[in-house]
Amino acid sequence: MALPKEKGTRAENELANKLWEMGYAVVRGPSSGSRVKKRYQPDIVALKKGKIVVAEVKTGERLKPIYIKSHQLAKLAGFAKRSGGLPVIAVKLRGNGWRIHTLESLELTKTGNAKISRPEAGYRLRDFDELLFPKAKKLIEFMKP
Repeated sequence: MALPKEKGTRAENELANKLWEMGYAVVRGPSSGSRVKKRYQPDIVALKKGKIVVAEVKTGERLKPIYIKSHQLAKLAGFAKRSGGLPVIAVKLRGNGWRIHTLESLELTKTGNAKISRPEAGYRLRDFDELLFPKAKKLIEFMKP
């Protein structure tokens, strides 16, 4: 059985590889998870066609909530603001692939932390990519003379 740090590192590398295959330039934070005091390094920074995605990676199971500490969210949001990127929580679901959750989709708990009640309800990677880079024309575009 893998230790939590090993499981997290494996998930981060898997996501980095999947995003790379989808055409993103990807950097995994080498000290993500360590105690960097002066600055925050996200788990993943992915760039494609001028857009930046900044991700905190979590692992979980279908139908089991995932909790994120408020200080992690604040640091993720701060890094995204500095970089002009989109902050997301990327969740590796055991036996069920990846799901992407925006910060707006998170629920706040009574303690001020955040919760993803249904991790399986996030965007699949290909759907998230389509959201950022639409491949289909909008109906109105077909109606232009």
